Amino acid sequence: MPLFRVIILAVCALLLNFASQNAFAAGSGGFRNETPDAGAMGMGSAFVGEADTPAALYYNPAGINQINTPEVSLGDAIIAPRAQYTDNSGNTAHEVVNMYNVPNFYAVVPLVPNKLTIGIDGGSYWGLGENWNYNGLTRYAVTQATLTNLDNSIAVAYQVTHQWSLAVSLDNDYSRADESYKFYNFAPPDGGIELKANDDALGYRLATMFKINNQNQVGLMYRSRINHKYKGTIYVDNIGAVYNGLYPGLGSSFETNVEEKSVLPQSVILGYSFKPTPKWTINADVEWMDWSSTKNETFSYPNATTPQLGFLTAGGSTPEDWQSAWSEAFGTQYDVTNRCRVRLGYFHHGKVIPSANFDPLILDSSSNGYTAGFGFDITKQLTIDVAYTLAVYDTRSITNTVLSSELQTVNGKYAQYLNIGLVSFTYKF
Repeated sequence: MPLFRVIILAVCALLLNFASQNAFAAGSGGFRNETPDAGAMGMGSAFVGEADTPAALYYNPAGINQINTPEVSLGDAIIAPRAQYTDNSGNTAHEVVNMYNVPNFYAVVPLVPNKLTIGIDGGSYWGLGENWNYNGLTRYAVTQATLTNLDNSIAVAYQVTHQWSLAVSLDNDYSRADESYKFYNFAPPDGGIELKANDDALGYRLATMFKINNQNQVGLMYRSRINHKYKGTIYVDNIGAVYNGLYPGLGSSFETNVEEKSVLPQSVILGYSFKPTPKWTINADVEWMDWSSTKNETFSYPNATTPQLGFLTAGGSTPEDWQSAWSEAFGTQYDVTNRCRVRLGYFHHGKVIPSANFDPLILDSSSNGYTAGFGFDITKQLTIDVAYTLAVYDTRSITNTVLSSELQTVNGKYAQYLNIGLVSFTYKF
């Protein structure tokens, strides 16, 4: 197929992906949203050392040199989070049931087969989704929050020798935040705050892959920080008499511009792939993520009046002091026939938010994931991959002073788990 037709198909996939991103709230109760491909997820998302499908654009772009003909992959993930909060008095709140739709696409074109390859991709690799009862136990921390990220990249891979490849990727992350919660008015009814903001920022990745022999292969990738500066609007309503007494002229409601700085962390990931026989593949990945770059939640209000600024900054900046974390993943694939493959996997992600700064906006905790999947070649050109993941988060018992300025608390126990279903279609031209 001529190169221009491949490019047209890839652009159409990009437009479809963008439209879908605007129709769903990406996220799963966490900040990292790693659902990029059904084939890789079936192996616990341990794919950096193998990276021999178009999804290598996410896992390790240096791997796309293993693809000898143009390939396009389209996929989708359905995330169903379940969460529960029990306060210290025994009262229980359940997160409102939601399912989040996260599509992805990849297109790879060898310019010089086995030497120079380019690729483009799109998906949502970061994000969160929270939806709690509007009048529930968590209302002073969060009632609803979505962080919808649209990630696109273009990568170039070059094969230095028949064993060693290098790649560089330019990554664009468009992010849209929407958060709402209530504040204590010292007398009914509660007040309400909603924040809407967005930003577009760039990052990059550097990757390499080394084929030791036909059975052993290693991959390494560095992902840079992406520095966001969100700009948008904050809306405040139902402001009570006490606040109007403290800040004369505040009024019952207002809106003003808001800005916030946020960081997507840098990371380094190492992967190893072992093929003991032609039918078996065993993969292992380990990743370090620099979440310690998240220090404080600081907002600025460039156009706020004096009473508005006094109200919005009364609690000061919120310390976060997140911690860097390690993640591990393991997976295996067995080729049942020349057309059918089955997969199993496991992953572990460490927690990043210390208990002293935890609140239900981000239900962070260490997690263990169990995955299974299969792949089937429908024709010589078309392949379907399907995967299922159960991610179980450690229950966290929280005792801190978050929301003490509101005369409220987030103390208690938090439990959650995720069901994730994925499907991907890959076409070889």
